[in-house]
Amino acid sequence: MDDTFPTLFAPARRADSTDLLRQYEAFKDYHCTEMVNSLPSLVVVLNATRQIVFANKSLLDLVGATDVKDILGQRPGEVLGCVHAKDTDGGCGTSSFCQECGAVRAILKSLDGVRETQECSMLRTNRGIFEALDLLVTAVPFSLSGENFTVFSVIDISHQNRRRALERIFFHDIMNTAGGLKGLLEMLRDEVPPHLREDVGVLHVSFERMLDEIASQRELMAAESGELVVRSMMLKSTDVLQSLAGVYARHDSGRGKRLGLSPDTDVVWLETDYTLLSRVMGNMVKNALEATDAGGLVELGCTDEGERVAFWVRNAQIMDDSTRLNVFKRSFSTKGTGRGLGTYSMKLLGERYLGGEVSFLSEHGKGTVFTLRLPLRRE
Repeated sequence: MDDTFPTLFAPARRADSTDLLRQYEAFKDYHCTEMVNSLPSLVVVLNATRQIVFANKSLLDLVGATDVKDILGQRPGEVLGCVHAKDTDGGCGTSSFCQECGAVRAILKSLDGVRETQECSMLRTNRGIFEALDLLVTAVPFSLSGENFTVFSVIDISHQNRRRALERIFFHDIMNTAGGLKGLLEMLRDEVPPHLREDVGVLHVSFERMLDEIASQRELMAAESGELVVRSMMLKSTDVLQSLAGVYARHDSGRGKRLGLSPDTDVVWLETDYTLLSRVMGNMVKNALEATDAGGLVELGCTDEGERVAFWVRNAQIMDDSTRLNVFKRSFSTKGTGRGLGTYSMKLLGERYLGGEVSFLSEHGKGTVFTLRLPLRRE
């Protein structure tokens, strides 16, 4: 072992060439080699001093190596070109910057016997070109012939993180712009001549719907990425339903149709997130109205089930088999390509974030009923 170099974080020592070759030979002949080489993600095996003793074909192709021996003994940051790998004589893991490196922290955890996944933001030079990478790294402890190793895998999530950042900027800017226009229309509604007030009112309602749709898409993206925050409060079930009925009675999809609360609706108090509950139920109402013929009826209601409350929306139409079998799939839509995330978002928001259960029934004689069952209190 080489202990000559100082370190500002992880140990600098390295195995000698004899140990590295012995460990390399052990993994070269290991029966899982072909399987690991078939994986698209980058996979390396590190010894106790964080040095590469095996790498799969994906990593070799990325760094332009033809054989593991070309990179044998290097550390992950060194082979990937991290700009801090040469900051100190000890190499990857030993600079002050390495204290904040998710890759080094994950590897050290693994060497302590703990599986660890972290994000690693790496600045690197690739053939003289400066790059910023966002990586998802996983380090798993592994034992072979009495020696401890780490199986270290890397997935590039740079595009995913950049898209998420652009989405945040986009939604922030468009909400600010649309909100400002909505405020301007509110002022104009009182200032324009009487014969134009109805037109301005229509524009105002359109902007309200556009803002609501933008907010809906922003919530969906936050929900899928696990970033959505639930804000619970005490709610009266009938207040939520009456508010929804009022909103969607004026919606384009509700024109010429009847929408109202069922006379059998129970009054139930529950603790949940008002915005998310309204979003789930609003999608149910909108879908029901879109499926209903002119003059048809859509009913909203809720039923007290003891420890739970069941919110439901019913219309008379029946789904065909193809629609029924594909409900809740993210990519499925009866409205054409690129539309129809409503039922998917019901399931996502209603179950993952509200802690409930979303289901449906579509039968002759009963129509189609979508139901959201929620606990009275979120654990």
